[in-house]
Amino acid sequence: MAIEAEKVIPHHAEEILQAYASREFHEHLASKVGSELTSFDVSGTAAEGYEIVTKQAMSVDRLPDIAKRVLKGTVNVTVTDSWGPADAAGSRRADTRVEIAGAPVKGLASQNLHVRGESETLATVRGEVEVKVPLIGNKVKSAAEPYIAKFIELQAKEVSRFIESRS
Repeated sequence: MAIEAEKVIPHHAEEILQAYASREFHEHLASKVGSELTSFDVSGTAAEGYEIVTKQAMSVDRLPDIAKRVLKGTVNVTVTDSWGPADAAGSRRADTRVEIAGAPVKGLASQNLHVRGESETLATVRGEVEVKVPLIGNKVKSAAEPYIAKFIELQAKEVSRFIESRS
């Protein structure tokens, strides 16, 4: 099973990307998923695109049961989003990489923010989770993908709330 998600966000893609490029948004999102934002770095500009790197610490208690067989204590998750420049319509694309320190697990995805007018964006995410654990790797992958899909849904909902709270 691959990760595929679509969500309409009632804001322009540029507003969404500005939120994604803010530490305050990532702290807000971390509080919603029960993790702690331990590092945040953004480089680039709106014109050329951004690279956003976040690191979060999360208790394995927040992970699927099968993952708890492999991971103990706290996991450190690094997410790197490489956003390209806007196209003529204002839409954006990112390559996303998710890595868990000390675990043979990573996620690779593409994210698109498709502008649909001045105040609406279709956010799409397509990706894969790779797990290299003998015997139970496919079980870990199957358990992780629904969690990631829920996170994508939550991120879309929370970015909208975050933008509205700043208006």
